[in-house]
Order: sequence, then structure tokens, then C-alpha cells
Amino acid sequence: MKSKYAPLVKLKKKNLDSAERLLISANNEFAAASESLASAYDELSAMSLPTQGSVGEFTQAAAMIHAQHQTIEQCQNRLQRAQTNQNRMREHYKAAMIDFEKFKYLEIQEMKKHLKHLKVQEAKMLDEIGTMTYKSEEL
Repeated sequence: MKSKYAPLVKLKKKNLDSAERLLISANNEFAAASESLASAYDELSAMSLPTQGSVGEFTQAAAMIHAQHQTIEQCQNRLQRAQTNQNRMREHYKAAMIDFEKFKYLEIQEMKKHLKHLKVQEAKMLDEIGTMTYKSEEL
């Protein structure tokens, strides 16, 4: 039996699935940003200033360390944006889940109401059949 809420439930389910895909994508982006930040920190910890050698080597090493600091800052910004997006997608998913559950509940309630109505009709028919059978036995 199709209820009047069935198309809405189907639409809300599609919205929920879409929100879930977006949340998974945001989670993956957050994980990738975290990994790139950790990698940038590892690269920085592997770098060191030379203790001896020419000034050119020293300035080159200092420039590389400075560039790595900039990379770390970019990774931190990317991580922050990813976390913000992840939180936004989580809220969107929760809202989509609530909408879906609401219409699913309404659909179930309508089905229960229809089933109750069918049971009442069946009981009336059985009473009527019983009455007709009783009257035909009397005659």
C-alpha cells in the first residue's frame, strides 16, 4: 500500500544519502589535511641548520626552514577549513536525518491507521456474515 508520504520519504532518503556522501567527503578531506600537516611537521623536524660551511648553505637551509614553516601554516589553515566544513556537513546530515525520520514516522502512522481501518472493516464483514449465516440457519 502506497501512502501519501511515500514520495516524500523517498525524497528525504535521497537527501539523507546525499548528506551522508558529503559528510564522508568532508571526513576524508579532514583526514587528508591532518595527514599533510603531520607530514609537514615531520619534514620540518628532519631539517637542521648546518653547523659549518659557507654562508650560502646557511641561508639556503634557513630559506628551506622558512618555506617549511609557511607550508605548515598553509596545512593548518587547510585543516581548520576542513574541520569547519566537517562540522557544517555533520549538522546538515543531522538535519537531513531528522527530516527523514519525521516523514518515515508519519508514513508508518498512516499505514497503521489504514491497517486499523481494514481490521475494523473485516470485523464488520465477519459480523455480517455471521448474522446472515445465523438467520439462514433459523429458516
